[in-house]
Formats: sequence, structure tokens, C-alpha cells
Amino acid sequence: MPIRQLDRAALKCEAKDLIRTARVSPIKMTLLLLAISLVLDLLDTALTYLTGSIVGVAFVSVSFASILIGLITQVLDAGYKCYCLGVHRREEMPYESLFDGFTFAGKVIALYIVEGFFVALWSMLFVIPGIIAVYRYSFAIWNLCQNPELGVMEALNRSKRQTIGYKGQLFGLHLSFIGWYLIVFVIVGVYEGVILALMPDSFLGIMLGSLILTVLTGVVDIYLTPYFALSECGFYLRATAPEEPPRQDRSSYTPEF
Repeated sequence: MPIRQLDRAALKCEAKDLIRTARVSPIKMTLLLLAISLVLDLLDTALTYLTGSIVGVAFVSVSFASILIGLITQVLDAGYKCYCLGVHRREEMPYESLFDGFTFAGKVIALYIVEGFFVALWSMLFVIPGIIAVYRYSFAIWNLCQNPELGVMEALNRSKRQTIGYKGQLFGLHLSFIGWYLIVFVIVGVYEGVILALMPDSFLGIMLGSLILTVLTGVVDIYLTPYFALSECGFYLRATAPEEPPRQDRSSYTPEF
């Protein structure tokens, strides 16, 4: 498959247009995702706090619950990607589609573990090979969301082939969002430097601090999340689209009898 030079500005412009015109608003879908994530984050924060004061079987149970929350977050992210793919196809994706990832949750979790293992192995060589590995496997979850019948290794191997020649372009697309992430970085910095210092060092203070941080960053995330995801989805769809056959010049067409 020939390497295409994808128009980053056009991809982002299309994402903005989809945010405005999608049948089910990406802003509202993101709000639902952020609300669920907030509940999961608060629960995880509470469990993390408890692990410091319990031992034995209870410690193992709480640690397992914390890991489970992380896996649920990955499955929800897969559902959100399914929603983005549907939006790009101009389909009406109801709010229930956010939970589509649970229909192939086992594969999502297996992909998350295997991909993380491969990236960790490459990262042992140096930082740069690890970053390249992240982009090498970046299409795997999109492959799985587009076709849940795929096996985990097949999704990863396809991604390795599909990202040849596109890793640098995808990195450039991600880098173009740096301004948005700087805003989030400033918010987190203000929180840790000012707000966190005012919070009491107690369970209630930790929970309140986590809630405040999530709400503050959510003000940016409610638009950044669909903007970023739809742009990346558009990149994936264009990079993996089959090449269009050349149009035949009808002026030079001679019919055969």
C-alpha cells in the first residue's frame, strides 16, 4: 500500500465539523465518559488510600479491585473509539455505544496487556525504541474496534504493517495538540501548588482534592477528548483506506466489439 501524505489540518477541521454535526453530540458522549471516569477515579483513590492502612487478604482484595478499575477504564476507552468510528461513518451512535467495548472486553484487556509488554521490552533498549513501539502498535486498538472478530496478535501485526511510513505523521498530529495539553499541565500545576496545599491530609481531603482536580481538567477535556479522538480516528481511517483505482480517461476510451 503506497504511503499517503495526510493533511493534518484537514483531519482536525473534519473533527471539529463532526463535533458540531454528529447525530449524538460528541460533547455529550464525552460528558458521559468523564462522569463515569470520575466515579471510577474517586473509587480508585479511595482504594489506594485504604491500601496504606490494611493488610492480609483485605489488602489483596483492594489491590485487585484497583486493577479491575483500570481494566474497566481501558474497555470504556475502546467503546469510545467504537463511537468515534461510527461518527466518522456518519452513523447514529446512541449513548449505549460507549459500552460496546464490553462485548469484546476480553480481547481489549488482552491487547492492553500484550501491547504493554511489547512496549516495555522495546523501552528496555532505550526511550526512543519504546516511543517508536507505541506508534507501531497504535492502530491495534482501532483495528480491534473496527473488527472485533480479529485476534489480538492479528490486530497488532496489522498495526505494524499499517503504520509503516505513518509513525512520523501520527506523531506530528499528536504534537499539534501540545497547546491543549499545556493548558492541562498549567491546571495540574496550579492544583498541586495551591489547591492541594490547602487540602487537609485526611481521607476526606484526598477525595475532595481528587474531585476538584478532575472537575478542573474536565473543563478542557470535555472538548479536547472528542477533538483529539476524532482527529486520530480520521488519521487511522485514511492511512488504512485502500487505494482508489485510477479514473479512466473517457476521452481516450475506445469501445470493443
